[in-house]
Amino acid sequence: MSARLLTTPSGTIQFPAYLPVTTFGNKYPLDGLIQPYLPRLAQAIMVSHHYALRMTKRPRLPVMIDSGGFAALFEGSRILKRDGLGVLEVNLNEEPELLTPWDVLEFQEDHADIAFTLDFPIPPSLDRKEARLRQKLTIENALWALNNRRRSEMRLFACIQGWDAASIGRCAAAYAEHPFDGIALGGMVPRARDREFVLSCVKAVRQEIPELPLHVFGLGHPDFLHALFAAGVDSVDSSTYVKAAADGKSWFGSGEPITDPSPTDRLRLALENLAFASGKTSVHSRLQSLTCDRI
Repeated sequence: MSARLLTTPSGTIQFPAYLPVTTFGNKYPLDGLIQPYLPRLAQAIMVSHHYALRMTKRPRLPVMIDSGGFAALFEGSRILKRDGLGVLEVNLNEEPELLTPWDVLEFQEDHADIAFTLDFPIPPSLDRKEARLRQKLTIENALWALNNRRRSEMRLFACIQGWDAASIGRCAAAYAEHPFDGIALGGMVPRARDREFVLSCVKAVRQEIPELPLHVFGLGHPDFLHALFAAGVDSVDSSTYVKAAADGKSWFGSGEPITDPSPTDRLRLALENLAFASGKTSVHSRLQSLTCDRI
């Protein structure tokens, strides 16, 4: 498999690629307005497991579904060990909800073109003992998913977590001899301001696994993309394009943000930002008329 091209059941992704995060359900209405345009502007979409559960109609492009393990950062959440694997207990409602590797994999095999194994983020301030446990369970979950997947055409990416470049390299090394379809580096969002640190982590992964497609979660600001791709990253995902639009900001030019943007403004800005980050600048001139036709 070439690290510059990835074939999925719903289409081929050419790297490097900026992949928009989207959601399903009613929590973020702007995402629903954006979705009809995504096949024109993106090669695939990223959906968190939590929001993918609310997907009623499959998009017309490859769907990447992560594990939802970021919920480990929510207050009251607990990481448990069950039969040697990591399970996440999330306390958002009256009754705790369990997120397990087997439930995640089963759902992904029904709905995903590219799946990411259940991992547990390691924030910078985390106690080292807990960090080691999270990394160990992240690795065990990934190896379990590889050995238990049934749908071979679904691409499976093993998730990498660590607290520094050395620990991230060790996590990557645990996957090096196993036939994953790709690898994904997590835990970089709270460290994103230290770009040299992020790039050192990417380098540590590439030293252990030089060829497989490498995805990095959550780093999608356009002024960092070139450095990430040059360092060996193949794809990133982000909702930054829509968050900037919600604040009235366009990545095209240096104009002032729009104060109190209307729904049509936010939609246009989100599509402009996505076109810019995806390198589809030729689409920019058509976006205003397209969005006006749809709204």
